Amino acid sequence: MRVRELALLALVAFLIVLRVAPGAEKREASYANFKAFVTVLEQVKRHYVVPVDDEKLFYGAFKGMLAELDPFSQFMTREDVEQLEVETEGEFGGLGIEISLDQNRILTVITPLEDTPAMKAGVLPGDRIIEIEGRNTYNITLMEAVKRLRGKPGTRVTITVLHQLTNKRETLTITRDIIKVKSVRAARMADAAGKIGYVRINNFQRTTADELDQAVKKLLEEGMKGLVLDLRRNPGGLLDSAVAVADRFIEKGAIVSTKGRSAETGHQFDAQKDGTYPDFPLAVLVSNFSASGSEIVAGAIQDHHRGILLGQRTFGKASVQSILALDGGCKLRLTTARYYTPAGRLIHREIDAKEDDAWGIKPDIEVKMTLEDELGLSEHFRDERVQDSTKNSTKPPTPEAPPVPEEGEPKDTKKKEVEKKEFVDTALVRAVDALKAILVIQSR
Repeated sequence: MRVRELALLALVAFLIVLRVAPGAEKREASYANFKAFVTVLEQVKRHYVVPVDDEKLFYGAFKGMLAELDPFSQFMTREDVEQLEVETEGEFGGLGIEISLDQNRILTVITPLEDTPAMKAGVLPGDRIIEIEGRNTYNITLMEAVKRLRGKPGTRVTITVLHQLTNKRETLTITRDIIKVKSVRAARMADAAGKIGYVRINNFQRTTADELDQAVKKLLEEGMKGLVLDLRRNPGGLLDSAVAVADRFIEKGAIVSTKGRSAETGHQFDAQKDGTYPDFPLAVLVSNFSASGSEIVAGAIQDHHRGILLGQRTFGKASVQSILALDGGCKLRLTTARYYTPAGRLIHREIDAKEDDAWGIKPDIEVKMTLEDELGLSEHFRDERVQDSTKNSTKPPTPEAPPVPEEGEPKDTKKKEVEKKEFVDTALVRAVDALKAILVIQSR
């Protein structure tokens, strides 16, 4: 079927919709836009330097249309759908990064997950991925980026990143692997004397709530009186898992709700009394790289006044996508709702949102981070990963021996190079101090 015939069929269907749509001015404007669309198709078909397939033209128009809405709405061809099904049902290799498009539509790393190829290669939160295999990523869609980054385990992919924290450009060649990440990390006493526990949740997956139960139970057996829950650089994950974690701290009431234009998109997730932890003082650490599920947990705890939040304003990623089937095996992945906190606050940041707009979760106590702090935290998290790998051992990992100075090299100079400044986690220190103060007040 020729492109003009296809366009005329679409025009007839569009005119039928316009006849029942309210507003004469809107109908006229829509008709003019659709007429221009048909004209553009005809001109391309007639005058482009080489013949162009009709399907390619229409699919390109659909993809462009969806890309204008937000980074998460996508038109999926039959091949895209088949690839998605393969990745869902089988194993695939990845780098271990959560990516998004920022307000300038630049491909951005929310955070690299721990124990993954990306973190080991030196990918940092906030990095801009400007090239994949030498191809510029400007105006790339999220689905296209994922397709380029994923592949068979053991294969390699080269990316060029602009480190946001250092403003340096770096090209990295990373070997893909099966991504298996432990969700709950570094459960320990942050302050042994004050009995303040610490648990960091890396992401939300199927086992997260159970892992958290085990960690909290162990800390309570050790006499824990207050808890710091670290959600910094947590990019999210499974909605049900995030709701289950929030449910552990909240006895009753809403945890999160979804709202869209249609009634079917509205849903509310409520807390259940069973399984709720004791009402110990709670502090939650968040950062500008805390996204999605971590924002749901933080927002619920804040709105229910269950704990205090410390850190920086969160990322603002909380939209709901529905998969809508089309003829011919194609599908639409369309944003149909947003997540809202129990108090009705919008979490999601629109692509053109300003700093003064309502999005994300603002902490009760802001703790600013310098460049040195951010880089130190990255190293600190990597060090904790090393410690976590030494199972059933009370001894810290054996440090690497410092390099021997070469002949003629001043020994004190080499010593200064290998000495590392001790990292102070300011946000954690502030959280521990706040919980100790609450415990003193409660004891009076």
